[in-house]
Amino acid sequence: MRFAILLVTAALLSSAWAREPVDLANGHSPNGSFSVRIKPPAEPDALAFLEVVNVATKEVVGSTDTGGYAHFPAVAEDTSTAVLWSPDSRHLALMTRGTKRSTSLRLYRVESTGLTEVPLPSSTDRAFELLKAKESYRCVFQRPLKWSGNDTLVVRASGDVENPAGTKIPIWYEVDVTFNIQEKRITNAKIIETKPKVG
Repeated sequence: MRFAILLVTAALLSSAWAREPVDLANGHSPNGSFSVRIKPPAEPDALAFLEVVNVATKEVVGSTDTGGYAHFPAVAEDTSTAVLWSPDSRHLALMTRGTKRSTSLRLYRVESTGLTEVPLPSSTDRAFELLKAKESYRCVFQRPLKWSGNDTLVVRASGDVENPAGTKIPIWYEVDVTFNIQEKRITNAKIIETKPKVG
């Protein structure tokens, strides 16, 4: 009897990890050539991977980590992983969650032969310069917001910083940072909101 229970338990556990990949919201490129999905981990404690797939051939053209915070299938939720394609389908902006209170942004050039990361300056560093802030209080987020044409990416940097007035109530901020991705530089940054963060 115990052996039968162990076999059933083992079968249930193994089937729980034999899941199908999950397509991401906004994961299909505008030209229909690529899709983005989260591949489930092979082991319960392993991390899931993000894959870019050639729709015509079904081949994976490249993969990258998903930040390391959320586990499958929660890692596919918009609060943990978000993608934003450029209008010409040549670049993919990717937000991943590294911790409960932080996300990071990466940009990839996408070709049928693979993914190439495009280095960009930190939108958080630029936000701190505008705010005259030295360090975060607890939260640091970066999220791709929109494309203006194929070469201009707008990222929303948000989070909280120590209050410059010296009080214990941190300041919540939202700053839109604009990148020229060909020149790999920030062309504009604008404070959208600052307010005391209560709670």
